[in-house]
Amino acid sequence: MPALSAIDLAMFLLETPARPFNIGPLVLLQPPEGFKGNFADKLHAKLLKRPPGPPFNYRFKQSLTRLPSVEPMTDPDIRGHVHRMTLENATMDALLKEVCALHETQLDRSGLLWQFHVIDGLADGRVALYGKAHHGIIDGRTFVKAVTLWLSDDPKDKVVRALWDGVPRSSSAGRERADMVQQLMSAGSQVTGALLSAASLYGMLAQQGLRALSLGKDLPLPYLKVSAAFDGALSPKRSYAYCTLPLTEMKSLGKARGATVNDLLLTALDMAMQQYLRKRGGAHKEPLVADMPVALAEDAKGGNQIAVLQFPLGKAGASVAERLAAIRAETGQLKESLKTLSSDTVMLYTTLVHAVPLLMEMVAAQAAPRLSNLMVSNPFGLAGQPYLMGAAVELILPVSVVAAGHKLNVTAVSLGERLQLGFLAMPEAVPHIEELARLTEQAYEELRAVLGEGVPAAEPALAPAPRKTSAGASRKAQRKPVVQAPAARKRATPAKRNSRPASA
Repeated sequence: MPALSAIDLAMFLLETPARPFNIGPLVLLQPPEGFKGNFADKLHAKLLKRPPGPPFNYRFKQSLTRLPSVEPMTDPDIRGHVHRMTLENATMDALLKEVCALHETQLDRSGLLWQFHVIDGLADGRVALYGKAHHGIIDGRTFVKAVTLWLSDDPKDKVVRALWDGVPRSSSAGRERADMVQQLMSAGSQVTGALLSAASLYGMLAQQGLRALSLGKDLPLPYLKVSAAFDGALSPKRSYAYCTLPLTEMKSLGKARGATVNDLLLTALDMAMQQYLRKRGGAHKEPLVADMPVALAEDAKGGNQIAVLQFPLGKAGASVAERLAAIRAETGQLKESLKTLSSDTVMLYTTLVHAVPLLMEMVAAQAAPRLSNLMVSNPFGLAGQPYLMGAAVELILPVSVVAAGHKLNVTAVSLGERLQLGFLAMPEAVPHIEELARLTEQAYEELRAVLGEGVPAAEPALAPAPRKTSAGASRKAQRKPVVQAPAARKRATPAKRNSRPASA
């Protein structure tokens, strides 16, 4: 039986209607020219023939004698999980509203822990695919692997695979003990491991305490010096917006300045958030605090092989160069700190510091401590141009989790030469979220202008970046996105990055 890590288990046990642990992609397809029949109907019919593989064949199991776990289902019926939906001449804004409504609801624990929707009826003729899975069985990095295996690099490939076909896992991951004798024999080593993790956690917190007293350089203590930026009423409702940044250009700029793509992304986001807050009269003196997932070693246990750690961004009045330098110093310190800590320790830390705000919310939402101002994740992506049943994939937008301790999530996933950013928030915490997406594009332009002097320009992307839009904005305020299908390229493989963040 697959093992659940402390993080996985917490995602199941601490889930609430206002904090559902759903993650997944929103994919936009351009059906091939001259396709005979209804593309969405034929795709839906073929998808129904694909049986689920790990971890998409898992179900949640509770017991009176042991901790909750997940177990594979034998020949599950997926007809209640793969849906067809037709909208009426819908704009991109209307589609995002519908996706937010689907994303807000908790998954039924009695069966398979995912849902999938094939959606047509868009005004521009495209077909949308939206899927969500419980975060307790899969992390962002593994989801990207699933998407990579799902899609094809060949526009002539008519074989239809499914998102839920499954992802190969290490043979050593999560083996169930054969009988009670083996369980008893292993109990001592489990207790020893837990004690060692706890002792290491105390050491980690002690080092953080020294930094709080200006006596150390380790990670900052959680909950301290987190401003009220991007705070608002607790709600199950979500709003969504997106934008894209030029990934190839970011790589060139980062290489020339000794920074990673992730450093540049964080800097542009920080600039955009500061501008957003200034325009709304909510600027704060303290730096904004980011909650960022970081990929752990492949042998880390459970469906989520990540740690989620907090660090400050740049000061409110910092220049572009100062902001980038501050962020580089913090992300560098984060990486150095992880070298001295075991995966079990940082996963235990992640679970505990995120559980406290959620437990407090259950009692009194106003009393819950703020852990960060937002979560930022960047779980790799696809390097080429993908297709599905001959249709070009024009967007793969990440739709993630707004976890306890903050009310804004920004997740990046690359597609070819574009870095796609998905902004998900509780509406009252980030009113008009599309404005934040627009300001992020503008902030990157400013970042490039300041840092790009003397840096050779990168080749332009083959397709223009789609316009951002919001699930909560007025349709009149939005422009219809214009996205051309890129020309066929080599196989879409996971994009290589010069940093190791991962989606939470």
